[in-house]
Amino acid sequence: MAKPGPKPRKSAAGKSGNSLDPITFSVILNRFNTIADEMTLTMEKTAWTSIIALARDFSCAIYDAKARQICMMDALPVHTNSMHVVLREIARVFEGNIHDGDVIVCNHAYSGNTHVGDFVTACPIFHDGKHMFWSMTKGHQLDCGAFIPTSTPAAAQNVWQEGLQLPPIKFYEKGKRREDVVRMYLANMRWQEWLYGDFMAQLGSIWTGRRRLVELAETYGNDEMEKYVEGIFDYADMRMASEIRTMPDGDYDGVSWLDTDGQGGTNIEVRARVSIRDDKVHINFAGSAPQTPGANNSSFGVMQAAAGIPIMCAIDPSIPHNDGCLRHISAEAPEGSVCNAQYPASTALATIGPDDTMQDAVWKALAKAVPERVIGGNGRIPNVPFFSGTDSREAEDREWGCMFFNGATAGGASSSTDGWPLIMTSAGMGGLKILSVEMSEMLYPMRIDRQEINTDSMGHGKYHGGPGVNIQISPTSGAMECNLFGDGQLNPPFGVMGGTQGMGGGSYKESLTTGKRTYCSSKGRIIIAEDEVWVGESSGGGGYGIALSRDPELVLGSVLEGLLSVACAKRVYGVVIDAATMTVDPKKTKALRKKLRAAGVSRHVTVPNVPGAADWAQRRLRPGDEFLIDPQ
Repeated sequence: MAKPGPKPRKSAAGKSGNSLDPITFSVILNRFNTIADEMTLTMEKTAWTSIIALARDFSCAIYDAKARQICMMDALPVHTNSMHVVLREIARVFEGNIHDGDVIVCNHAYSGNTHVGDFVTACPIFHDGKHMFWSMTKGHQLDCGAFIPTSTPAAAQNVWQEGLQLPPIKFYEKGKRREDVVRMYLANMRWQEWLYGDFMAQLGSIWTGRRRLVELAETYGNDEMEKYVEGIFDYADMRMASEIRTMPDGDYDGVSWLDTDGQGGTNIEVRARVSIRDDKVHINFAGSAPQTPGANNSSFGVMQAAAGIPIMCAIDPSIPHNDGCLRHISAEAPEGSVCNAQYPASTALATIGPDDTMQDAVWKALAKAVPERVIGGNGRIPNVPFFSGTDSREAEDREWGCMFFNGATAGGASSSTDGWPLIMTSAGMGGLKILSVEMSEMLYPMRIDRQEINTDSMGHGKYHGGPGVNIQISPTSGAMECNLFGDGQLNPPFGVMGGTQGMGGGSYKESLTTGKRTYCSSKGRIIIAEDEVWVGESSGGGGYGIALSRDPELVLGSVLEGLLSVACAKRVYGVVIDAATMTVDPKKTKALRKKLRAAGVSRHVTVPNVPGAADWAQRRLRPGDEFLIDPQ
């Protein structure tokens, strides 16, 4: 499609017309950021479960009384790009009944939340009798009362199998705790002591935000605060408009696929059309597959987040990420589709599978419009399990559970740099962490036998994707249950502008007695017996640009770091390395690259563009091994 010429420039004047002192503006903007950061540290340092305290699967943000995002710091994009959706539903449900001292909770995907595992806490903030702000957190629960021990039950076929559903409900009212509601919540949870600890951490976070925001309002007064908040929105609005106007108007299409639906269906198609007009971007997921019978469907909130995250990543990162940016992005998807499920379909995996797949489709579309602003595909997480079992290491047995992120995938390369390792998912975009080996083995009855770089796992190019991880885990206190909930084994990270796809990756259990391997698709329930080990191999990210144009010395550096093998350097990059001296042979490299270029190189905007392109499992299956699709 031919690209039109540059758009006419428009005035960058703010909309509010307020006269703002630039120093006061900067001070207030940074005070908001500091408050959000303090909220984040409060939650991280006081949470009880490893999924929040160590893996940091949570987000904190501040909103004005109209539920417009003012700021967030060090948060997960899938949360903060959609928290306003659930907050607006909270405000609607309790309109006329919002009071100082209230704490409102929600984990209901059909009330604007992301998925059942994400537990929202929000408190209104009043000053001089006026509702001024909202302080808000969203934390991924270790458990939500599902029929299996996980907060991401891939096999769930409806909301009732997902676990306890909480539409907006008050846990505190006018400062008084509703003990009956809290007891009802905990009675539906496994590991109640841990979940109560996380709940209190979320309360500590939002109350920290409330205390600091009241102090801020006391310093400047309500009228000044409202004026400067509008100015903060205007500033982001102006800069966001300017950024989008540098992108060529037009309609751009992308397509991606989900591995499985949790019920055995494979290669579920997601389509995105990105329409750029002046200073607005609209994403339409029309043409995507119908909603699935399993849990791999998107909620409305996740659809909104997934549409906007690639756009937000393609702009100047110094622009404050607030309502001023978000108002330039809109999205839609047919109700009843995999991108916008209809009640009571399960959306338990919305933030992992559908989110990342929808983002991939949007990224591929953007690559046709602004290739210099996009990245290669990020790996998804086909080998991040939820382990559980009985811990018999002490005098009294206790039940345990752990969402284990250590087999995380890597990020895609850009037009100027290699991809990041351990990006985890596009939903988290590097905001999640892996657990330390020492903490994991201390907290849980497991032994991490191996955790190392997965050589040659990434997509190749002038800049290659980050490397994947190879990990092996043994149970140390009886059998442990493994519930997988990810995606990306069949459909690997894509390459851009001649870059190649990542490996894909996946997991299996192996018997130490017979040597038999049982491979599992990216979702499913398996039992790891005492005489078995669980092995995960994660994918590196997608590559960017032509591999033969990568600086030979950079190729050598990647080899020395263990990211690439000598054989791959020669076969893919045309770089001949002397094994004795571990140096590049310039003459042989020049000749080999000339030969490889003559054979032809791919210059596709993105690859792959067909479903099920990864062959990770097929290349590893041996006689006697088996492969299970969505076992239950």
